[in-house]
Amino acid sequence: MVRAPHVVRASLIVALGEYRGELRRAIHAMKFRNARWIAARFGRHLARAVQEREIDVATFAPTTNSRTRRRGHDQSALIAASVARTLRVPYVRTLRRLDERVQTGSSRAERLRGPRFVVHGRAVCGRTVLLVDDVLTTGSTLRHAREALLRAGAREVHCAVVAYVKAPPLSRVE
Repeated sequence: MVRAPHVVRASLIVALGEYRGELRRAIHAMKFRNARWIAARFGRHLARAVQEREIDVATFAPTTNSRTRRRGHDQSALIAASVARTLRVPYVRTLRRLDERVQTGSSRAERLRGPRFVVHGRAVCGRTVLLVDDVLTTGSTLRHAREALLRAGAREVHCAVVAYVKAPPLSRVE
């Protein structure tokens, strides 16, 4: 488990491990070689990591529409659906990304500005939400998605990611 309150400020952040080695290769296979079955495994493992927490609903931080079209899937959506099935909680597609700017290849300063999100519907209102994403780099995507969920009335937002990129020393965190 990785806790990074300086990045996301969630009640709980869990990760399966650092974004390297076998875990990195599995994420790449899921994202770039259409190995969707890997998402189900990631989801089951993340569900076990958060099963002690009260979770009312699971959702995900969506990637850009262009990436979803190009890949034929949104890997975070697949993982979140698996988490929800395993935990036996509703899976909702409530977050919408308002921009097409990608984080990959962006500078740290650009990443920290993060994508903008809006919540559609009332599925999270008054509920404890599990927000799922594939890789935590700066935490900006989760932070902005979490803020949107809280503005929409979520009671609490926990975060679960498959992997995290090694965080910089605290003295360098902005």
